[in-house]
Amino acid sequence: MAQERIRLKKKIYDKTSTGDLLDNSFSEIINSKDFINNTNLDNNINRLFTLYNDLFYDIPKIGQQSHTTLFKQSKDYIGNFIDSKDEEIGSLIDKIIDLEQKLSNQDQPNEEHPFYRNGTILVDREAHWNIYYMDVGTRRKIDGSLESELFLDLKAALGYKENDSWEDATTIASPSVIASIPPGPRFGPEDLGGAETNVEEELATFEDSFNYSALQDGQLNPNNYPITEYTIPSDYNPSIQYSTYQNSITNQIEQANIANVSSYDKYREYLVNRIKIVWQSEKRFEILKGKYENDKEFGFTESERNKASVLREAVVPKLRQAQETLVYYKRLWNRFRSPGANNSDSLMKLLNARENFEDIINTPVTDDERSEYGGWKKGIDNFPNIDLAGISSSQEDTGNLY
Repeated sequence: MAQERIRLKKKIYDKTSTGDLLDNSFSEIINSKDFINNTNLDNNINRLFTLYNDLFYDIPKIGQQSHTTLFKQSKDYIGNFIDSKDEEIGSLIDKIIDLEQKLSNQDQPNEEHPFYRNGTILVDREAHWNIYYMDVGTRRKIDGSLESELFLDLKAALGYKENDSWEDATTIASPSVIASIPPGPRFGPEDLGGAETNVEEELATFEDSFNYSALQDGQLNPNNYPITEYTIPSDYNPSIQYSTYQNSITNQIEQANIANVSSYDKYREYLVNRIKIVWQSEKRFEILKGKYENDKEFGFTESERNKASVLREAVVPKLRQAQETLVYYKRLWNRFRSPGANNSDSLMKLLNARENFEDIINTPVTDDERSEYGGWKKGIDNFPNIDLAGISSSQEDTGNLY
């Protein structure tokens, strides 16, 4: 039998060629059927992260098989990934844009009115309480009167002496001329101080300042003020003198009278103080609302206008709350507007207030009642025998009044 020679051929691939021919991705290293089993899946994930941690510092930072590739694939798979640094970068970019806008405005020469230079204080000829500060060619209404601390400080800042009259420091103009000048944002103490405040800082000056509830005010409830009632014996005769018995009854009656008048006076005094405090608060909130509405429309920059819009929305509920509180006080003051003339008068008024207090406080405030307030002295006639006019004229200078 003849022998047949069979030639065997073997092709050997080097390391470089093998990488080009074979797919060494995870799909070929690990059979996809194994993933059906949760146990195998957990084991594979654990093995993956064990290898990843072991090789962490050996994996290149950039390249096809690198940390950069892993990060990009994971980020694309997660979708809508937001890096906190991206938010911070966005915020910083916004600040840069705002600063560039301010620098751009500073680089430009200040606009000036052709007759009233920047730094001029204008006073309305027909209404001296309307005072304006000329700035960048606009009239900025000053928050305050000619006697206010703001005006006096501004006068001093412009180089005038304390004993210089307001006429020396101002320029008087007609209402029509003032109206023709473009309006600017209101001028307040923060402008004179030169410090800019953000929304949060300015909100803090009033946001938590008026958290008052008439229903929760125990001192406002007349039922908490003692009344001394005394039944006079039928045989009491004050004309009988030098009688120990008659004198004893007289003394008890006098003590009851004193106690009742005292309770009435104490309640009335507390109510007067509360009315003054809330009156000041309401007027201050009204001023802030007007300032923010003005700045919302006439602020120099978009940032200032946006800030004013936020602050205006925050102060309106405070103003409404103060006005509703004044409505409650008016209802009570109608019973206490006059001092108690005597025991009988004081006792009757206290008893009446006690009987009606819950209705006074629990009856909802109507729009007509609330509309009695708002504006400079609007509502002042609701509280006769209380000097609120003096408070109104000086309340701007007292800062937080709540």
